[in-house]
Amino acid sequence: MASNNSTEVKIIQRGQYYLTPFTLDHIDEVVEGLTQENKRELVLLGHNDFHQAMREMYETSECYLARKEGESFLAIGGLWYNEDQEIPQMFAMFSNKVKEHTVAAVRGSRFLIDFFDKTQHMLTMTLLSDYEFMIDWAIWLGFEPVGVIEDNNNKYVEFVRCNPNGKSVYDGPLRPVIH
Repeated sequence: MASNNSTEVKIIQRGQYYLTPFTLDHIDEVVEGLTQENKRELVLLGHNDFHQAMREMYETSECYLARKEGESFLAIGGLWYNEDQEIPQMFAMFSNKVKEHTVAAVRGSRFLIDFFDKTQHMLTMTLLSDYEFMIDWAIWLGFEPVGVIEDNNNKYVEFVRCNPNGKSVYDGPLRPVIH
């Protein structure tokens, strides 16, 4: 059951679909509606309590929920900042109803990337290699695969995306000297 979404702040809205900041009130709805693939990934990351995983995500990331007006959530995504990295990691999890709204999810993903482009010069993403559709989705969003890592017999594809609208010189010593 969707939370009372009539009072949600709508950061981006296209037709009946919108993006709102993820809140603690969304946790039950998200846990109930997550795809089996996302639940599997959470377990692989060491999370057996999905409610706790969502609380941690709320506390440690910039996170947004996408939904269609009057309906349950479609996707949840955002940026996670690890203390030992300068570039944020984009993440996304989807509702088990995402297949019914595939076109909206694809279009909404592009709006989310455009939203992040306003504040980020670069993004990273790590995807389980089992999910070919997700890898294709990341490439379509402008992410480039830069490597594969193995962890506990699972392979992950690492991606990087540079903001095409920005000029980024992120290596300090290589910056031009201005007199």
